[in-house]
Amino acid sequence: MKGRPLLVLTAIASALLGATVVYLVLSVPNDLRADAILQEARKNITAGENEKARQSLKRIVQQYPRTDAAAAATVALVSLAQKDRDDLARAIALLRTQNEQQSRLISDLQKNVTEIGKRPPQGLTVQAPATKPAPPKASPKKKTTPKKTNRRRG
Repeated sequence: MKGRPLLVLTAIASALLGATVVYLVLSVPNDLRADAILQEARKNITAGENEKARQSLKRIVQQYPRTDAAAAATVALVSLAQKDRDDLARAIALLRTQNEQQSRLISDLQKNVTEIGKRPPQGLTVQAPATKPAPPKASPKKKTTPKKTNRRRG
């Protein structure tokens, strides 16, 4: 019975070795697939196709969650989101600057229009409206009797 503990120990070692082999057989292809997808996503990022890269990275995190590639994909997704936020903040700042410049320009133009409207036209003389002379005062008329004419009727 001296061989029995040796046999048990050999069985345990074989089981551990078998589990390790099974783990490697099942996980290594997943790691390889996830790494391949991660490399594709990195190429998409460098090419400027962020939406394609984002989809690939999400697929890695969903399908291969316990791989090193999933951790790298999570970091890449966070950095993409941060880049998008920074780009958006820059665009908003640019729009605000343009808005302020246009507001100042509109204000200046309104002032100019108001000043031009207050000035008389240049090159033309402004004449005061002509007044009609007042009619001469009529003296009160006396009643006159009609004159008799010497006409013969005939």
